[in-house]
Amino acid sequence: MKKHLIPVVVLASLLASCNGGGGSGKWEAAKAFGDKELNYCLLIGQIDHNDSAARTAGIRDALKTRAATKTSNANTENPVDGKLTLNGTEYAVKEIEHGEQKATGGATWDQQTATNTTEGWFNKHGDKIDFIVSNNDGMAEGAIAAASYVEGTPIFGYDSNESTLQFIKQGKIMGTVNQNASAQVGGFLMLARNLIDGSANPTEEGFKTESTKGYGKLSSAFTYKDADRSFLVDNFAITSSNVDQYLGKTAADLVDASVKKGTTDKKEVFLNFYSASDTFLNSNIRPLIDNYKDKFNFDINIQSGDGNTESTVIDKINKKFDAYIVNVIKTTATQSYLDKIATIEGGTVNKPVIFFNRQATKADGTVDQQVMKDDRFKNGIYYVGFDAVQGGQVQGKMIVDWLSAQEKTAK
Repeated sequence: MKKHLIPVVVLASLLASCNGGGGSGKWEAAKAFGDKELNYCLLIGQIDHNDSAARTAGIRDALKTRAATKTSNANTENPVDGKLTLNGTEYAVKEIEHGEQKATGGATWDQQTATNTTEGWFNKHGDKIDFIVSNNDGMAEGAIAAASYVEGTPIFGYDSNESTLQFIKQGKIMGTVNQNASAQVGGFLMLARNLIDGSANPTEEGFKTESTKGYGKLSSAFTYKDADRSFLVDNFAITSSNVDQYLGKTAADLVDASVKKGTTDKKEVFLNFYSASDTFLNSNIRPLIDNYKDKFNFDINIQSGDGNTESTVIDKINKKFDAYIVNVIKTTATQSYLDKIATIEGGTVNKPVIFFNRQATKADGTVDQQVMKDDRFKNGIYYVGFDAVQGGQVQGKMIVDWLSAQEKTAK
């Protein structure tokens, strides 16, 4: 039988492609820092989402890859080649790939899409990818699942999902950002309670002073911005140095002990998640709601959308509730939710409407202050969440701090 020999050059090419674009198959700090170049890839959650844009801005600002001329939405900007000094040595920094993780059906922040995207990036670049940054934990975990993922490649997430904390403990994810989900849930439920009960100071009671109805006072500090009608709580980084403080904590463990069971009557609240598959909402927010709701004497009707089509949420607002706590699918679609609530309530709305997780924005990604002042809503429209800009800065600093520590060890 005649033997078919594969030319050496072709064989080398095939082996390289099987090993992620020519890499060694394993990330090595000495190699990553040895060429004085740091190449990274960015998994973007949603192009027009203000939280995603703030995280991208924080990352690029910290890594010096953001253009000098900034816009209101960093996701729509083209990154530039930057220079970063670590322990006295200057490194060239380049964002070699980035992309919105949007599924075929339209859902954004999609974990499976992140797996597919990352697989393509590693097939193309192999171990030339020095680290990966993700706008959330779900996509970070999706990246690790890529068949071509080069073992040990550093990746950074955002959300502090329990599964991600496990990955941090195992050394597979370098860090994440905690949005203080317990404070967020306690915050929007406290505010809803104040507004339903007719508090004279709904933005102060339970936040800066004790609740007059027995609900206590949240221990986390919130910043209230009247122009945005928003309550924002700070974020903090979780890395290998402090992950044990949060790993394995149940929602019951995280409930603010300063929140008490109040004295006012039980009320029925509508609350929705923009997507039934969102990992942060289902693994962090929902268990906290279940643990807080009885303290606030709420019967909460939880619904979920498909992450893409507004009607999958709006159509579920089909009767009157005592309060509406809404997680929009697209941040630019806030008005459509208000219109539906106003229709259900007969035009004038004397019930509180509180948005969470996704803040109303205009098409350019800036906060939509005007939509929050709809005069049909006599009991107010508010947003309760985390400080997205501060969170992006926390993530950026976390990445640079980690790189600095690794660079020092690699020398």
